[in-house]
Amino acid sequence: MQLVGYSNSGKTTLLTKLIPLLEQKGLRVGVIKHDGGHDFEIDQPGKDTWRYREAGASLVAVTSQTKTAMIEQRPLPLAVLIERMGQAGADLVLVEGFKQEAYPKLVLIRKNEDQELVRRLTHVEGIVCWQDGRYGDFPHFSIDDASEIASFLFNKRNK
Repeated sequence: MQLVGYSNSGKTTLLTKLIPLLEQKGLRVGVIKHDGGHDFEIDQPGKDTWRYREAGASLVAVTSQTKTAMIEQRPLPLAVLIERMGQAGADLVLVEGFKQEAYPKLVLIRKNEDQELVRRLTHVEGIVCWQDGRYGDFPHFSIDDASEIASFLFNKRNK
């Protein structure tokens, strides 16, 4: 399920509330974040993995007793990322962003003028609102009701 909305609509904050609720329901949750147009950097200059990438490695991985990270020097389509999350054991993949992709979406509406997103986007499954209002015939949730949203996602996943 995608969570989409304009900048500062609460996507990340909502995700951080949903993840533990869904994990408590027994789901292993994967999250994919779209960094629209930025060249994010998870590596630290001067560290070994950074030096390997700077030397031209197309793939660099680092692993420890508690986690693994792999850096690829190319963008990947959302479908590939979702598939990889599933292969890694995710029962549910939550996606922040990627508005134009054709996956089920929860649209976050912070201000009245944000509601045009509902008309513009495809595969809208529900609306998460900061204020009272109806934006189409979709299920509506308050931004403050993470528990209800988590139940909605859990039930959608299990259909």
